[in-house]
Amino acid sequence: MGTVLRRLLMLAALVVLATLAVGCGGASDSPPTADATASDAAATSASSTTEQAATATLEPTEVPATVTPTAVPAASTEVPAAPTDVPTAVPAVTATELAATEVPTAVPTVAPAATSTPLPTVEPTPEPTTTDGGCVSNPQPVLTQHYTDLTQIDFINPTIVTSGNWLKNRQYHKIVTDSANDAPEVPLYAPVDSVAIGITHYLAQMVAFDGTASELPQLEVRFEVSCEVSYWFDHVSRLVEPFASLASPEPARDTRGAMVPIRLEVKAGDLIGYTSGTAPARVWDFVIVNSTVTVQFANQARYVGTGDLQTILHSVCPVDYLAPELRAAYTALYGAWDGRLPGIACDTQSDVVGTIAGGWFLTPFTDTTGFGIADWGLVAKIAGDGSVDVNGPGTSVRTPRTH
Repeated sequence: MGTVLRRLLMLAALVVLATLAVGCGGASDSPPTADATASDAAATSASSTTEQAATATLEPTEVPATVTPTAVPAASTEVPAAPTDVPTAVPAVTATELAATEVPTAVPTVAPAATSTPLPTVEPTPEPTTTDGGCVSNPQPVLTQHYTDLTQIDFINPTIVTSGNWLKNRQYHKIVTDSANDAPEVPLYAPVDSVAIGITHYLAQMVAFDGTASELPQLEVRFEVSCEVSYWFDHVSRLVEPFASLASPEPARDTRGAMVPIRLEVKAGDLIGYTSGTAPARVWDFVIVNSTVTVQFANQARYVGTGDLQTILHSVCPVDYLAPELRAAYTALYGAWDGRLPGIACDTQSDVVGTIAGGWFLTPFTDTTGFGIADWGLVAKIAGDGSVDVNGPGTSVRTPRTH
């Protein structure tokens, strides 16, 4: 009887355990394959004790109401065993989770790849502010340094000037001379950070006071301040290094096509060279042009379509680009051969429609010739002191102001 009773109890325990296993399988987050494995393990261990079977499958949350009080403590003491079975029972599920846990450590190794193309070095400068030549757009640059030693300057004839029977886009600087008309060399400096873009070495035709003609080697050096603004020195006597080595060793008789292109950065205040000016006038030129400024003439098409006149088309007044603290020193020297003329200024509007004032030419203009030499006849211009200057080929007439 005792044996029969023990067998009945064992069968009853197996039935309860089978019921609990089915309940656990329905509530578990583990895959169905894990549940099947647990059921098979329970069936093969029917000859073991009830406590051993319980430790393999029981969880406290799944204890049914029919379980005897003595079985509950055994199940509760084995709670830690359940978590240890989960990772080994469902490796396929946790693989994705483990991959996700690797993201934080993978980010630092992937993110640096973006630094191989940083925006500051790869992204091009916006088109409006740069060109293929590397210039920077700035239509209003400021000249921060003196471009010469003003103590050696007698007077400055401001832009636009008359030269013989034609207009020029330059500002004349007359050097102080001694009684023999000898002039010391005047230094020339870069007035602003810029780029030297060309040097022209040429022979200038000179006529002495006694009428003797001669040729004098001269240099012109051009600089780019921005895409719109450039300046240059003309009638330079000699250059310092590295400019001297970059110039053509032999002067050309025709300046057209004679410029040697260079590209050399200079800083404001850098020494460019020296000049004693032309002979016998002892004058040298400083020029600024701005492509955004267009000077108006009576017949605009002639200046736009004639090669020699295009340099006048974008003339500007150098003093307008000087730093405010430098301007007074230059305007105080404004004058002409008759002396300094306080109150005069640059005159870039020489043509006055309906009057004789302006430039006159010998032949009508035609826009079919392309590059051509301006066929100047004469220039009539009102000087800063109010007098009228009429300059023709080899002749200059000045009429003083009488009213």
